[in-house]
Amino acid sequence: MNFRFRFTAGFLAISIAIFLIAIFVVTQSVRRSEETNLVEGTNVESARNAELIAGTVNGFSSPGALVGAPADSPASIGFESLVMSTLMQSSSIFKLSLYDFDGSLLWTSGESPVLTGGPDTLIFARAVEGQTVTGLSKNVAFINSDGQIATGDLTSTYIPLVNQSTQKRPQILEVSREVTDVLGARVETAQGSILRALFPMMGASFAILLGVVVSADTMLHRSRRKALEQERAVVASQMAAETLELRNQQLQQIALERDKFLSMVSHELRTPLTSMLAFTEVLRRRQEGASRDANIDHLDLMRRNGDHLNTLIEELLEVTRIHTDHFEIVKDRFDLQELIDDVARTAAPLVRTRRQTLRITGSAANTRLDADRKRILQMMMNLVSNASLYSPEETAITVDAQKQGALVKVSVKDEGYGISEKDQKHLFEQFFRGNSEHTRSQSGLGLGLPIAMAIVDAHGGKLSLKSQAGSGTEVTVLIPTASESGAKSGSHFGVDETPAA
Repeated sequence: MNFRFRFTAGFLAISIAIFLIAIFVVTQSVRRSEETNLVEGTNVESARNAELIAGTVNGFSSPGALVGAPADSPASIGFESLVMSTLMQSSSIFKLSLYDFDGSLLWTSGESPVLTGGPDTLIFARAVEGQTVTGLSKNVAFINSDGQIATGDLTSTYIPLVNQSTQKRPQILEVSREVTDVLGARVETAQGSILRALFPMMGASFAILLGVVVSADTMLHRSRRKALEQERAVVASQMAAETLELRNQQLQQIALERDKFLSMVSHELRTPLTSMLAFTEVLRRRQEGASRDANIDHLDLMRRNGDHLNTLIEELLEVTRIHTDHFEIVKDRFDLQELIDDVARTAAPLVRTRRQTLRITGSAANTRLDADRKRILQMMMNLVSNASLYSPEETAITVDAQKQGALVKVSVKDEGYGISEKDQKHLFEQFFRGNSEHTRSQSGLGLGLPIAMAIVDAHGGKLSLKSQAGSGTEVTVLIPTASESGAKSGSHFGVDETPAA
């Protein structure tokens, strides 16, 4: 049941039921109390008037039947009739009846008796024993003074009358009074007084309890809603996490399949390419005759393109090694200046072809590194090659090396076309190529800088790039120098450590 104030509704239903029950109990208690009071009052009044009523009835009974019963003359009968009429008019007496001790009717003031029959057996028995007793009969059918059948409440008082001279068993005088209106008025007045006193207290208590229940219901609703929202958030988070985990697994599987494919393709391409380059060199050495120079030029072009293709294949293999944790770092101690000299010699043909100048500045003499010399040389060649390819002819490329405490700083600066801020955000992403005319004019896979970054990271260094479109580019590398205790260890790329030389 999705109902906000369910407890409040339950409280209202219970409160209404309790209220109705309380009213019923109060009204019934008040009615019973007033009936008891009325019977007691009637009994007292009838006992107080018993002598007068007995004397009056005595005048209507047979001579000698009652206490002090002289022979009645017509004059006395008239007087007693007047007394009886006055008594019944001035009180609520409805009927007078005289019974013998065995319950047989001796005399009645009315021509028609009460329709319900004779006297109450239990009350009559108590009267025979000498007590004045009053009983209440409710909803009694009787013939009223107008001769009509009516229904109402009657009190019947039974008064024992004893003949002092004969000491016979008593005759019982029944005094019946109609109390319908009196009883109703007394009950209504008493109920009104009690309910007027009771309603304010019940109303105040109900209002206080209703406020407490509504507050509790509101707090419970908020708590349930908060718990439901938290449960929904947890479920949504779990679903998002499961979706993300599934997506990651899919991406990992895709990356694994890609790396397998690249590795397979690279190996398959490298085998025939190696054979082609070998036979190209053989043909170059065997050239003779008039077309020798032209053939050698063609073979040199084939060799250069083959070398370039071999470089691209090697880059693909490097990416595969990085992803599959087979990117090995074999550390050894070597002199930085000697490595920079090797970079200059290796890059000389490329720089000379583009009529560019390679400048070596700074002082790296006596600076030794504990690093993978092959990988550091590969990283430097990637940076110098990029600087040459993306710079105009007849410009300078500067390689500067400086020792800075426990670090060595190596920078490669060119006077090239520069890189836009938009492209700089993606330079170290694999297979990214800048969207410019100068970039599109050069062949490549966009793997040089990502591989250089991986090599620097594997040595615990840092690589940064600073460039501006049209103002050249400067790449700076910071690498720790050799420690006094020998080669350093620890790389997250599957380092194969060797002791220091």
